[in-house]
Amino acid sequence: MAETIFQSEEASTNETILVIDDDTDILELLKISLTSDGFQVITANNGLTGLQLAKDDQPDLILLDVMMPQMDGLEVIGKLKEDNETNSIPVLWITARTQTEDKLVGLELGGDDYITKPFDLREVTARINTVLGRTRPVKYINPLINAMGEGFTEAGVAELGSHLQAAAEIQERLLPEKPPTIPGYDFATMFRSSTSVSGDFYDFIPLGESRLGVVLGDVKGHGIPAALLMVMIQTASRLLSNEADSPATILKRINTLLFHNTDLEQFATMVYGILDIRTGAFTYSNGGHCPPIHFINGTNNNDESSKDRYQVDLLNTGGMLIGAFDIATFSSATCQLSHGDVLMLYTDGVTETEGKTPNEFYGEERLIERMSEKLNCSAEGLCDALQTDLMEYSGTTQLKDDRAVVVIKRIEE
Repeated sequence: MAETIFQSEEASTNETILVIDDDTDILELLKISLTSDGFQVITANNGLTGLQLAKDDQPDLILLDVMMPQMDGLEVIGKLKEDNETNSIPVLWITARTQTEDKLVGLELGGDDYITKPFDLREVTARINTVLGRTRPVKYINPLINAMGEGFTEAGVAELGSHLQAAAEIQERLLPEKPPTIPGYDFATMFRSSTSVSGDFYDFIPLGESRLGVVLGDVKGHGIPAALLMVMIQTASRLLSNEADSPATILKRINTLLFHNTDLEQFATMVYGILDIRTGAFTYSNGGHCPPIHFINGTNNNDESSKDRYQVDLLNTGGMLIGAFDIATFSSATCQLSHGDVLMLYTDGVTETEGKTPNEFYGEERLIERMSEKLNCSAEGLCDALQTDLMEYSGTTQLKDDRAVVVIKRIEE
């Protein structure tokens, strides 16, 4: 079984620093230095522009020169602290050694710390990190406390965090502990969550001695609402599955349940398939989901031109989104898994992975191309190869969306 990862990715350390200084040489020097230290840096060469950037970009910290024409740094601090949109942004100002009064006034106005000229770039970075270390809890916890009400405290936030962790553990236990072990088939899964809890899910449901239900889905959105709906759908798919029913019938039942018991804005996409273990027939219905990919082993037919090549069939047959419409129709279709064939089910967190170039995405075409090169691998090897390629394509391990993958390969018994 490929590694199943159920955790939130480590947050990016690239915090944004706004540098305000009328000296363009100092601006460029600080930008180069702080960028090399891992910060995102934006600059302004006067106080008015700096105030506007602070409101628009909401930086994590402002590095501010005191001595500027028209509007000096102390006036800028005062205006920042008077504005509800900017008053929580920490300010680190730069002043001359002899300007003791500026240091005191800056602190009284609400500034967080100061640096004296001439400054050492290492000291600038150290002071920034010290201030950010103090203000991060304010930035991230206080808005949550405000949203939850006056009675909600930092202790309450900590308790909420422990509840989220418990929810993540419960949700993880709802997923199959490991893929099925069935003679003649090789199963593997890959699962990664972009937050503590996930809206993606997969499942394997025994349907008598010779049939296996295979489910994979994706709930709209992220976080707690998506996770709650995910649990509801996964539970429903287990309770509503019946050996005698078609996948289309099961999706229709799940759709009806969701439509009448959830908000109109909540819906999901999913694939429900039934694998006949004896024959390799996979009968499925697709509820608005990414089409599973059937890699057909060309060596199983008599066409010499297709030897050693795989053909591809996309499993689109199905119907509408799950839970979006009361009157929804679904249909079923069947594909045949022969020896050497591979079936891959996946969520859009795979194909919508953003590349190193903004607005360029992994896509279905690349997925097919990359997996076609690895079809001699085991099911677990295919999952591992996909995970590696996604990381290389994006250049990061941080996820913007959940990912779930199920791979079924038919092998010789």
